Parts: sequence; C-alpha cells; structure tokens
Amino acid sequence: MKNNQAHTLKEAKMNYLKQFWDQKWWLSIAAGMLLGLSFPPFPFPFLMVPAFVFLLRVCDLTTSYRETALIGFAGFVTWNVIVTYWLLIATIMAGIPAIVANSILMTIPFSLIKLARERFNQPLLVAFLQASAWVTFEFLHHRWDLAWPWLTLGNGFSNAIPFIQYISVTGVLGISFWVIFSASLIYHVTQQPSRKYMIATAIAVVLPLAISLVMFWSYDDEPVDSIEVAVMQPNYDSYLDMAGYSDPYEPLENLLEFTDSVKTDNTDFTLWPENALIGNIELGYPSTMDNLIMQYAEQWDFPVISGASVIRLYEEHEAPDLYRGHYRGMPYNVFNAAVAHYPDKTILHYEKAKLVPFIERFPFVDFLSRFEATGIDWGAIAIFGKGIDRTMFDVNGHRIPALICYDSVYPDWVRKFVLDGADIITVITNDGWWGNSSGHIQHYDYAKLRAIENRRTVIRSANNGLSGAIGPDGRVHVKTEYWTRDGFTYNASVYDTQTFYTRHGDLIGWMSMFTTFGLVIFHFTKRRKF
Repeated sequence: MKNNQAHTLKEAKMNYLKQFWDQKWWLSIAAGMLLGLSFPPFPFPFLMVPAFVFLLRVCDLTTSYRETALIGFAGFVTWNVIVTYWLLIATIMAGIPAIVANSILMTIPFSLIKLARERFNQPLLVAFLQASAWVTFEFLHHRWDLAWPWLTLGNGFSNAIPFIQYISVTGVLGISFWVIFSASLIYHVTQQPSRKYMIATAIAVVLPLAISLVMFWSYDDEPVDSIEVAVMQPNYDSYLDMAGYSDPYEPLENLLEFTDSVKTDNTDFTLWPENALIGNIELGYPSTMDNLIMQYAEQWDFPVISGASVIRLYEEHEAPDLYRGHYRGMPYNVFNAAVAHYPDKTILHYEKAKLVPFIERFPFVDFLSRFEATGIDWGAIAIFGKGIDRTMFDVNGHRIPALICYDSVYPDWVRKFVLDGADIITVITNDGWWGNSSGHIQHYDYAKLRAIENRRTVIRSANNGLSGAIGPDGRVHVKTEYWTRDGFTYNASVYDTQTFYTRHGDLIGWMSMFTTFGLVIFHFTKRRKF
C-alpha cells in the first residue's frame, strides 16, 4: 500500500514537472524570479544558470520571434523589478520607464539566442553563439546614452569572489559568457542526453570555477607601497534642502571637525563622498568654502578629495556646443565632480563621465542639439556637463582617481584609469537616494568586481553608506553600516602590476560582437537565397 502511494506521489510530481516544462509563460516568469534572486542582497548567483535553461526552453516552445520577445519580456520585467525596484524610491517617473525599457532591450539578445538555436544544431557552436549574443547586448549596453550596466549578469556573482577570479583576464563579461554557455550546454543535455555531451558540459561548467578557486587561494601579489586614507561618511539627508542645515557652511565645518578627529599623523589624504560640499564650486573663483577647506588641508598637510557640483566657465571662443547659459558674463556648464583641495592652495577637479540617463544627463542631447530648427535650448536641458578626461589626483607621488557613483559600474572606464597608472581605486558616492533598499548593497558589492579585474585596492566613501575598503582579490576589509555617521582610516596597499584585463580590456565583448554580427549577416544572407 505504502509503495503504491509513493509511486503515485512520484508520478504526480513528474507530471507536474512535465506540465511546468511545457508552460512557456510560467517558465519565463520563474526564470525572472531566479535571476532576481541571483543578485545582491541575495546570495544565490548560480541560480542564473537554471534561469537561462528555462529561458532556452521558452525559445523552443515559441513559434515566432515576436512570441519569443513577448513571453521573454514577462521574465525580464520580473527580473528587473526584483533587482532594481529601488529606482522607484529615487524617482517613480524615471524608474518605471527605465525598468520597462531595459526589459524590452533584453528581448533583442533573447531573440538572437532563439535564432542561433534554429539555425544550427551543433551544441558547442550553438552555446558559443548564444553566449555571444547576450554578451554583445551587455557590451553595447555599456556604451550608449541609455546605458544601464546594473544588470550585467556578472554583477550577480559579486559575492562569489572565490569563483570569479578569472575576471582579471576576461573582465566581468567573462562571467556573463560562462552563464549562458553553461546553460546552453545543460539545456542540450536535457533534450538529447549523451555521455559525450554530458562530459563536455561538466568540463565547461566546472573548469572556470576550478581555475578561479586555484587563483583565489594562491593569490599573493606583494604591494609595492601603502597609503593611508581617512574615509568620511557624513550621513547627510539628501532629501532635505541643504541636508537640513541652515547654510552650506555648517555641514562643512562639522565635516572638517569630524575629519580632524578621525585622521592620524600618518594620513596621506582624506576622501569625502559625492555631494559632500553643499553648493557649487566655481572654478577660478575660490570661495570662502574653498579657503576654509584649504586652511585645514594646510594644517593637516594632506589634500582633501571631495564630491561637489562644479561650475566651469568658458571663454566665448572655447565654449562647447552645449552649455547651460551665461554666468559672470561667460558661457558655463555644471558638472558632478570630484575636487581636490591641496595644502599649497591648488584646486584640481575631475568631471564625472558616466552620467545617469535622465537624472544627470538628457540622453542623446549631443545628437539632438544638431537639429537647430526645433528651437529648443538643448544646453539648458542637458542637465550636467559630461566629463571626458580621466583626471587623477597626486597624493605623495601616487595617482589617485575619484570615480563618482555610476562611474564605478563601468568596468572599461575604471580599467582605463588603472591603465593610466592609478595606484588604488577610490569611489565617492551618495547612495542616499534609494533609502534602505538593495541599491546601496549592490553598489558596494559591485566594487569587488573592479578590485579583482584590476588587482587594485578599492576605497569607497558613501554619504550614507556603505563605505569601506576592498582588497585586490575582492575580499572586504572594511564595511560601514548604512545611514550612520562614520569615519575610519585605512592603510591601502598599492600595487603596480597590471592584469590581462587592464591591459587589453573587453576582448570577450569585441569577440562576441563580431560573432553576433556574423550570425545576423549569415541569417539574412541565407534567407535571401531561399
């Protein structure tokens, strides 16, 4: 009797699984849920692989590319909402379109994944083409005005650092390639089991992880020097006018006094977060605020690197095509910037290059501004000016960048600073716009990827947290609490070696792009012949 009941129960489970395996809508939504659970703060990155197995099954169950895109969209929206719901906390008007638009864009590589499976039947080739299609999407999505690299598949593995050390060779796109390649081979085995392909799949899945584990446990690069930084987390409330203070000088004086209590006799510089200076810094016109900071910098004998809004004035003949208007009788732009105040009263700055679409920079404004017949003052609505130079600050002979918030999620932009000689990587950010959500956790964790890719110490100063220090193997050395006033000193190790990824960049992205373009050309060429 018990055996019959067990057999009946087992049969019912098998029937349920079979029914689920043939339900394309449920497969898509389940895949989206698994992908959502693959990203911080959830510690389940390997769920990405079964998620894409489900999505590959969707490709087989759909009968047209339009249907594939429609059903895939349901899963992609689920994924986007679970991981980036916090966009709605910052701004509902921009958050909803961002989530919807990104989900729509994801249907393009998904359709190409279906194309690869329909055009070819050799499993390794299909897996290679499908992985290339998705990586091409991520690679190009990092490089246009609607860029949103937050959901790059590799970002989900930022808490699995023993298994991703190989990104010092491939960059984070290497993880994305591995996820799709592995899922494709696994899916093939579920459809056509064979000993040969089971072995090939096991090798493809396990080998990169095994290599990474060896790299992790054997990593012993010796630093060539060290530099002490005093990292400040002032915990301003960004939703209050002037952070709730009566004027911009009160929070500055508090921060200077706080820094004075945290720094030591060995401190080489202090790092303040994005928006630490309330009010604008006018380049070429030192203000009372500038003079006060430089007074302390002279007293401490080290520079203060801080986030601020910077007004940059141009001579009429040097003005760019887009500028906000005129100030002091001159064309000007406002930049989200990092400013270094030195003891000798020198002021240097870096202008943020990777700007959040719509929030910091109107997309495609440089292109749209060419249409003069519209009568629109594009310079006035462009929002922030876009930086182009990889300016770094000198601290005791060391080259220090100050990447600003969104800058740090662009692997190629960060690696170029290291290629130019950055000795450590510093990130200044606010992260107070999203409340106590997953956003600030993800942003901190993604910095581990930049550390591993370039084998550099990463220092973060975040207004409300999470601030901290990350070693070149991705291990966390310091991590503050969110929404607290905090400060610490950290002796950051300096390294001078450059990784393969630092030297050569996203080769896997370029390879994937040319492969995918070849697939598309092959498809249309063959279709014409019929």
